[in-house]
Amino acid sequence: VTLRMTKIYRSTTSVRIETQAPRVLGHEVENVVEMGTGSFWSNIEYYETQYKILESRDVSARVVRQFRVNEDPDFLGIPEKERADFEPVTVEEAAQILQGMLTIEPVKDSRIVKIHIDSPNPEQARAFADAIAKSYVDKNLESMLQSTVDAVDWLSKQLDDSLQHLSSSEAALYRYKKDNDILSISLEERQNILTAQMTSAATSLTESRTKRIELESRKAAINKVARTADPLSIPLESLNASPLIQQLKQTHGTLSQEYDELSQRYGENFPKMVELKAKLDRIEQDISREVQNILTSVDAELAAARSTENGLKGALKELRDQALAVNQKEMDYNRLARDKKNNEQIYELLLGRSKEADLSRLLRVNNAQVLDAALLPDVPIKPRLRLNLALAFLIGLILGVGIALLVEFADRTLKTQDDVDALNIPFLGIIPSIDASSASGRSYTYGSRSGKGKRKRKKIKLEPGAKEEVNHDIFVHDYPKSQVAESCRSIRTNLLFMTADTNIKRLLITSPSPQEGKTTVAINLAIAMAQSGSRVLLVDTDMRRPRVHRAFGLRPKKGISTMVLGETKASEAIFRSEIPGLDVLMCGPTPPNPAELMHTEAFKRVVDQLSEEYDRVIFDSPPVGVVTDAAILSKMVDGTVLIFKSLQTTRDAARHAINVLRDIEAEILGGVLNDLDLNNRKYGQHYYYYYYKKYGRYYEDAENEDSSAAAAS
Repeated sequence: VTLRMTKIYRSTTSVRIETQAPRVLGHEVENVVEMGTGSFWSNIEYYETQYKILESRDVSARVVRQFRVNEDPDFLGIPEKERADFEPVTVEEAAQILQGMLTIEPVKDSRIVKIHIDSPNPEQARAFADAIAKSYVDKNLESMLQSTVDAVDWLSKQLDDSLQHLSSSEAALYRYKKDNDILSISLEERQNILTAQMTSAATSLTESRTKRIELESRKAAINKVARTADPLSIPLESLNASPLIQQLKQTHGTLSQEYDELSQRYGENFPKMVELKAKLDRIEQDISREVQNILTSVDAELAAARSTENGLKGALKELRDQALAVNQKEMDYNRLARDKKNNEQIYELLLGRSKEADLSRLLRVNNAQVLDAALLPDVPIKPRLRLNLALAFLIGLILGVGIALLVEFADRTLKTQDDVDALNIPFLGIIPSIDASSASGRSYTYGSRSGKGKRKRKKIKLEPGAKEEVNHDIFVHDYPKSQVAESCRSIRTNLLFMTADTNIKRLLITSPSPQEGKTTVAINLAIAMAQSGSRVLLVDTDMRRPRVHRAFGLRPKKGISTMVLGETKASEAIFRSEIPGLDVLMCGPTPPNPAELMHTEAFKRVVDQLSEEYDRVIFDSPPVGVVTDAAILSKMVDGTVLIFKSLQTTRDAARHAINVLRDIEAEILGGVLNDLDLNNRKYGQHYYYYYYKKYGRYYEDAENEDSSAAAAS
């Protein structure tokens, strides 16, 4: 796609934009059109506005009209076969196309802006870049001149009107001064005198009013004291300050103390007590009389204060009336004077701005100018081959890794030993996928059963490319040097060593779900244990879908179900296989209620009987995550082994099976990862699986060396 893209060339013109045009008339003369004010934020807004003007349709339309590109089929991208019926487009439509070719790039920390034109025609790119710059500069100057001309015309009209208003206000002010015989100085002095008199009268009135209020408050307090039953309890400070009242209260206190002391020894009729009582009464009467005297004095002062206050109010009113009359004249005078002054200022302002605007129109200064003209581009800017290829590679890599991670995280199945270890159970080992290539020596056995179940064995060497048919169930017996056989022996060893202190006689083989190879693992593990010299009994306790009898080509009518029911004995139900040391007890007729059958005491007695006669008893049970049979059996055995099928058993199913067994406190010996494809790249870097993958080659190389040595001899 990159190589087939049209090459695009870029031509650039730079323009310098100042916030202010040159000040030919000095800084005191302001332009009609305001640009940047000099502040930071104002300049940002100004330059952003200029960038938008450069990108505007009006500037592009000027270029379109200059080059008449709205009539150019090459510019419009019209194919050759369609040019026969070509009709020019409008200027606005062509301007929009030109806007799409335009890019504005401000130069950082400067007042320079670059104008880029991208076009497949380098000559056209250069011409358009210069034309855009020139159109912007011309438009900027025209905008300022047009605004200045409009301002001059408006100022001239306003100047004539302002002159008429100024003449009218001057005449009105003169007539008012003449009619009222007013001089500005005498009016001002009169106003000052009245103001000073009013201020003095207002101050005196305030003092008089304050004094009256104080006397009224004092009178009210004295009236309240006068009504007090006990003159000695008078709290008013003004009364207590009286020397006479203070002396009387002091004498009264002394006599009262003496009276209280005598009252403790004598009665009220005692002469001394009667005398003291009379003195106390006289003192209280004297205090009341003094309070009345003070009240009379306050009334006199209050009447004088009220009279003074009324007199000051009348004087202040008279002065206020005089001041209002003077203020009215002053208001009329000031209004006329202010009108005249405002008209003078407006006229002077209009006259000055009119002269300045007229001069600015004649100078024709501009704050924008072309700095560098565009050059003819010779190297295209698009497509960028290296960048596009790098991006394509990077995006492809990210997508690939992302999809791989998504698939990896979405895959919830068990794949490696680490996945089994994460379940918090011991890892017993792996069993590789069983196929023709799993057999060391590239040979296998076949035959038919005869006699007591023995098979006639014959080894056939396969031709290159021939397809092998192998028996998965007894693969360890047929191929004792294969990777699968070694894996089963490794699992057998792990089981024995991990329980060195405990003799495991009863071993339960189960899986979380169906079709995970538990029966195949159970048979091959039983074969591996029998090959070690132990007497092993394989019991098919999968009474729902039994399959062990198929592995040995039998059609049993007797089995563990008939033994539990007491219909047969162990010697009648147990089948002695062709594998030395391995006996098989089939399921027998499937009962309608396997779980209830396993709960019986008869079933437990059968299990105990079998354990006494054999070194190892291996039970093949249904999946623990589907039915309860495996959970029941797990409480009767010494340990349980869980079979997980690679790339099929999910983590959730495995955890559920483990939780089921742990909830009933069953002994979990560990887990086996079954049907592991050692040729799968997912396990190629795992040293543990690499060991198993190389194990078969070891035996094959050893056999080849023995064959070569025999041939040489």
